[in-house]
Amino acid sequence: MLIDCHVHLNTYDENRQRTVDDALAELYAAMEENGVDHAVVLTSYKVNAQRPHVDEVIRAVDGDPRITIIEGLRWRDPEERTDLFNLEERIRDGLVKGIKLYPGYDRYAINDPSLESVFRIAAKYDVPVMIHCGDTYSKHAKVRQAHPLLVDDVAVDYPDVRFVICHLGNPWFQDAAEVLYKNDNVLADISGLTLGDFHYEFERYMVQRVRDMISYMGDPGKQLMYGTDWPLAGMPTYRRFFDSLELADEAKEGIAWRNAARLFKIDVGDAGTA
Repeated sequence: MLIDCHVHLNTYDENRQRTVDDALAELYAAMEENGVDHAVVLTSYKVNAQRPHVDEVIRAVDGDPRITIIEGLRWRDPEERTDLFNLEERIRDGLVKGIKLYPGYDRYAINDPSLESVFRIAAKYDVPVMIHCGDTYSKHAKVRQAHPLLVDDVAVDYPDVRFVICHLGNPWFQDAAEVLYKNDNVLADISGLTLGDFHYEFERYMVQRVRDMISYMGDPGKQLMYGTDWPLAGMPTYRRFFDSLELADEAKEGIAWRNAARLFKIDVGDAGTA
């Protein structure tokens, strides 16, 4: 069983045109080729020709049991700010199974006090809050606002909410490890540690960094989850990277699917079936 807990239907090449249906078809093909039984699709914090609205993604997925949808939050744009009433309705109706924050990109910090209403919704419906942490794809983002140490603030203040540090807080692996070690309501995914495919030397470097992080935090099988950040990162290269960590079988199984299935309430009996 393998659950990829971090994929997108965005098109990152602005010169390429494709519909959300085309993107979803490409995702299904990649899943089939790489032995991925279930994928968690994260929508963006903004909507444009390359980034579909959550309603478009919901329509395209059409309840397929192979897909879980997480809604990206737009918070700082007064004209396009996410309507929390509509967000809550989509969560209540089971159309989306969590919330994704984009601090840094959207020019707010992880521990911004105004997010209290968002965290209250997450607690009310027992859905996770995934948080972009660390390095950003955009030169205009502010990485200090996405530092994983700030996750500790919200984890302490909202103990009934489960938070996910996306991308292991890269490059602040040790800081992310401390937040994970300290807080039982925080998990992390290993996605987005490279763009495209890992090159040999960089893969060796990242494998060692993740191993060091695991040595510090203890049992990785309880709090880490497999994810790629597809299509920004390739699925085949990520399978190889995951295998290179050389984890014990129980820990590997926890990261590969058990933690994600528990967090997102995925019926693993349906995974891999249309």
